[in-house]
Amino acid sequence: MVGYPKGIEILEPVRRGIPVKMTIGVGTRHVQEYISGQSVVFVAIAFITMMIISLAWLIFYYVQRFLYTGSQFGRQGHRKETKKVISQLQLHTVKHGDKGLDVDAENCAVCIENYKLKDIVRILPLPPEKLTRHMIRA
Repeated sequence: MVGYPKGIEILEPVRRGIPVKMTIGVGTRHVQEYISGQSVVFVAIAFITMMIISLAWLIFYYVQRFLYTGSQFGRQGHRKETKKVISQLQLHTVKHGDKGLDVDAENCAVCIENYKLKDIVRILPLPPEKLTRHMIRA
């Protein structure tokens, strides 16, 4: 195998009609021609840069995960208080003809299912400027 420039150099005399005599012999590989010191340095720098970016992302991910886990752990103390407050909400059994509630058209704001007759719902407190009642399933 010869490279393109060497092939053109051999082909030119043949095109002009000059006889060309060639000898074919076993040669050595010239890998060094294609791998320069600059390309090795470039690949090494690119690899190190990608490793640093990956490490930074990994550290960021685990720090965020640790912070999230810590914040969730802190919130567990409020669960008893939250359950206590929810249990104090007024309960109501859905009946046909309830004032301000259309059983066939309205649904629970949490589970998004239509109310059914005899459902037990909790009435959410609203500011005075709101006129309608908001309910969620118990």
